[in-house]
Amino acid sequence: MTDFPRSAEWFVGDEEIAVMHRVALRNSGISDDLEAGKPLIGIADSSSTLNPCNLPLRSLVEDVSRGIRDAGGIPVVFPVMSLGEDLMKPTAMLYRNLLSIEVEEYARSYPLDGLVVLAGCDKSLPGALMGALSADIRTLAVVSGPRQAGVLDGTSLGTGTALWRADHERQSGARDSAAWKEFERALACGPGTCNTMGTASTLAILTEVLGFMLPGTAGAAAGSVERADAAYRSGVALTESVLRNDPAETPQRVLSETALRNALVTLCALGGSPNAVIHLIALAGRVGITLTGALLDGVARSVPVLADIEPAGVGLLADFERAGGTPALLEALGDHVDTSVRAGDGRAWAEHLRPAETVGEHVPIRSLEDPVAPLAFAVLSGNLAPRGSLMRVATAPELRPVQTGPALVWHSYADMRRQIHDPNLAVTADTVLVLTGAGPVGAPGMPEWGVIPIPRVLAAQGVTDMLRISDGRMSGTAFGSCVVHVSPEAAIGGPLALLRTGDLITLDVPARSLSVALSEEELAERRAAWTPAPVRDLRGWPLLYRRHVGQADTGCDFDFLTAHTPEQRVVVQPIVGLS
Repeated sequence: MTDFPRSAEWFVGDEEIAVMHRVALRNSGISDDLEAGKPLIGIADSSSTLNPCNLPLRSLVEDVSRGIRDAGGIPVVFPVMSLGEDLMKPTAMLYRNLLSIEVEEYARSYPLDGLVVLAGCDKSLPGALMGALSADIRTLAVVSGPRQAGVLDGTSLGTGTALWRADHERQSGARDSAAWKEFERALACGPGTCNTMGTASTLAILTEVLGFMLPGTAGAAAGSVERADAAYRSGVALTESVLRNDPAETPQRVLSETALRNALVTLCALGGSPNAVIHLIALAGRVGITLTGALLDGVARSVPVLADIEPAGVGLLADFERAGGTPALLEALGDHVDTSVRAGDGRAWAEHLRPAETVGEHVPIRSLEDPVAPLAFAVLSGNLAPRGSLMRVATAPELRPVQTGPALVWHSYADMRRQIHDPNLAVTADTVLVLTGAGPVGAPGMPEWGVIPIPRVLAAQGVTDMLRISDGRMSGTAFGSCVVHVSPEAAIGGPLALLRTGDLITLDVPARSLSVALSEEELAERRAAWTPAPVRDLRGWPLLYRRHVGQADTGCDFDFLTAHTPEQRVVVQPIVGLS
């Protein structure tokens, strides 16, 4: 077998198999000398008109291709599943692992020497990176970039965050139907990812920190010259990395424990999306590293929120970018990050740091001495969450850190949606709203159902927040006193399945505790009487998903995709012969 480039095993030689392979690419319009040793660089394109977040990627394909050619490579483009959070139901999360399989098998089965991932909406980026890690193919990511902000009454609208606020105003009676329609028109402001610190923005920045994106390129706006330039330079840089053939630049070497800890520090400093925790755990699991809730909670206790961006702050992602982006945030974090680790261009992060700048009177990236909030996340456990749960404290300004209240429990998302705004709903501001059956197995796929709406009867009284608990997720653009990722989930017999309306629940954030006032004997009796809900998925992907998906604390990856041992991380190459 030819050692380098990998694709030479397909193309070099005068045997009929090599001739067949060269002809195949020439029939696709590739005229390069395929025996000259140029690396074949794949471009995984997830653009789709069904997914406005990823749609701008379509225009970046040629920019990346040009960079690959100029650096001495041969670009080849292939489509991958487009995971759009807005339209895919029950959730794009159901298909993240499928995308990872698709990318891994493209990289393994085709003659690819490197990979540029074009990603945008929430699950596209982690899913593709998970596949690239398992294939251990040199990879850089290019994201579509945040969309422009819609404007209403002179105010810029933060994607997602503004919607949740406007809906609460509608339920409280402060926004009538005409104003609601006007808001909808203003919110439709073009393609690109969320312009707030939602999951897409958070994952882009973390991917940059981890070394799978060129430094300083996470936040460039969709459709901008800067975004096109980032795409071109990424094509150049990835091809140069392939030609260097340095083993230290393979993904399984790049994703070190130090890099992952830097990502956790950055996540806390961003006040970023809770979804990122699940994705980081899953990425780590592909290389045999275990990220625990205790590690995240320890980092969160020492790293305050520095990014003054919605929903934890007041600005939008364009402000973060103008302030200096990721390099400026890492500079502001000082000794909290290890800047000796490599960035996406192969150089140490220390070479890319820059001081943060102000944007008018706004300081989008604060100092450690003047943070936006002292605490981003709290990892909670107790008899309601034996394996943990997560609360983003930074986006819950009205949170009562210690509180006890009676549960109002829904074991069905459909029932919750039907009943939540019933004018006769028996609920007070002290009630704890609980939704079960929203986990990875139960939904399936763990949708963002954890931000249960404030009941209309309370919204009309001026209530804007209350404690909500779910085994589902919450949008990174959302806010409020929401405990999510409760593990184990109700569908597999977790304690949430045993809850009944009226049970007293206690939250104690300082003690990191989430519990219900039930004895072990009572819980045991309820567990003995509990039966799982019938599963309607009797075939296909949803059935496979339910059988093999892990819980939130393990990253919701499949048991057969994680790599617990060095032997499992070995990439088994295909036999190159007649197909």
